[in-house]
Amino acid sequence: MATIKDVALRAGVAISTASAAINRSAPVSEEVLAKVAEAIRSVGYVPHAGARSLRSGRSNLIGLVVPNIANPWCGAVAREVENACLVAGFTTVVYSTGQDADRESQVLEMLRLQRVAGLVIIPTRSDAEHGADLRDQIHVPTVLLDMQVEGLPYDVVKADNVEAGRLGTAHLLALGHRRIGIVVGIPGLATSDDRLLGYRRAHAEAGVPVDESLIASGQFDQTIAHDAVLSMLRRSDRPSALMTCSNMMTIGMLFAVRELKLAVPAQLSVVGIDDLEFSLLLDPQPTTVATPILPMARQAINKLLGEIADRRPPAGAVDVYTPELIQRASTRAMETA
Repeated sequence: MATIKDVALRAGVAISTASAAINRSAPVSEEVLAKVAEAIRSVGYVPHAGARSLRSGRSNLIGLVVPNIANPWCGAVAREVENACLVAGFTTVVYSTGQDADRESQVLEMLRLQRVAGLVIIPTRSDAEHGADLRDQIHVPTVLLDMQVEGLPYDVVKADNVEAGRLGTAHLLALGHRRIGIVVGIPGLATSDDRLLGYRRAHAEAGVPVDESLIASGQFDQTIAHDAVLSMLRRSDRPSALMTCSNMMTIGMLFAVRELKLAVPAQLSVVGIDDLEFSLLLDPQPTTVATPILPMARQAINKLLGEIADRRPPAGAVDVYTPELIQRASTRAMETA
């Protein structure tokens, strides 16, 4: 059976350094963490969970709660969390909520019964009532990813979603588009509302009025977004450009555009928020506003593991990451008469 000495030899570090990386007992660099993680996989080392539980009074299980594990964005989060947990000697269990608060409650109850040591949660709602419900259900160290929830004291790691909406819209406005449709997520959800606020802010900065009829709800769902885009683009006064506020809704939008046989960007410029892993395989390659999901996921799990190791309460800190406009071939300037 592989030992920590085998891990250290494989990673090319001291045994004490390997131990610090596995147990998060001392600061180590991201490079060392990656080397130790690879060494653990290579030699088949399994940390002694039973001994750890006896020493610490907690399990070695970390719960990750996401809206939809089939979403590549959530899959990327799961990979980062799993990698960090492996290095630290924790096991990861992933549950999907389907963006449903009742299912989220059931998931949290199951995780409580499994005596998880901590949670990383992408919440289903952001309002104060839901915050009160979550406070009653969560009794372990927790970090919120992607969205704050009113009334919760936990640390938060999120993107600047107002800026994400503003960046994509400002890009289209700068190209001369004045009728820009937007497919938002779930009304009342902070992530969705913030991206819509960014859309409105960009219009205000450019002195261009917003046509409220060009705002459609896609519910962060591929099928619903597809139908919303079909309806918008079948109008006689259809927009010249369109922005979707999540990667799954972008996929739905692309299917709708293909169904209507519209040429992109000749007949319609399109922008999606959240980059697609397969963007470079599409023709034309889509312009997107990318949120730095991998650094965000890494920060969230490292915060959680630090709280668990140090037995410290959450500070209520909010780490905000800046999105980036990635201009590709799906947008172009409006032709002038």
